[in-house]
Amino acid sequence: MRHPHLFGNRWRPRALAVVLAAAALLVGAATVAQAHPTLEGTSPADGSTVKVVPAAVTLTFNEPALAVGTEIIVTGPGGPVQLGAAVLVNNTVSEHLQPGSPAGQYKVLWRVTSADGHPVTGTFSFTATAASAGQRPTATPTTSSTSTPASGSGQSPVLWVVAGGVVVLLLVVIFVRTRKPRTTQDDERDHNS
Repeated sequence: MRHPHLFGNRWRPRALAVVLAAAALLVGAATVAQAHPTLEGTSPADGSTVKVVPAAVTLTFNEPALAVGTEIIVTGPGGPVQLGAAVLVNNTVSEHLQPGSPAGQYKVLWRVTSADGHPVTGTFSFTATAASAGQRPTATPTTSSTSTPASGSGQSPVLWVVAGGVVVLLLVVIFVRTRKPRTTQDDERDHNS
């Protein structure tokens, strides 16, 4: 004989809470995984021709980047011309160029780190018809001006899925452990399950 009152309606609010928590976690993880800076513009503009090699190149993004792992490498006819580390201010990243950089074509390789730790990369180029003012240093620049990404900065979306699975599993365990045992019509415990 089936007893519909044994299950009652107590399980429905708990099951709904578990489903809503799992859905919120998955939607939140997907939103965080998609939050990456998007390049909105460069100075000089990609493919442009400028009269003189600029003192700096600037990249503008739709959101601020993290300093860890952010790097800009500017290569001209005479090799790399970047001077020091990239400078981050709000949603712009700039790299100063050496004085006396020669006229010619320049290629800019850039990497910024998003708020969730993922690197975002790209390139652009420009041409300068005249050298910049000043004397170019005669010593070979050191590689200390370039940085390497910190360990763990390239987190995988799989990490978010695993974390979400662990949270859902914990919620299910809590749900099972906190539910009350079923009772019979005479308020006795049902030990047949």
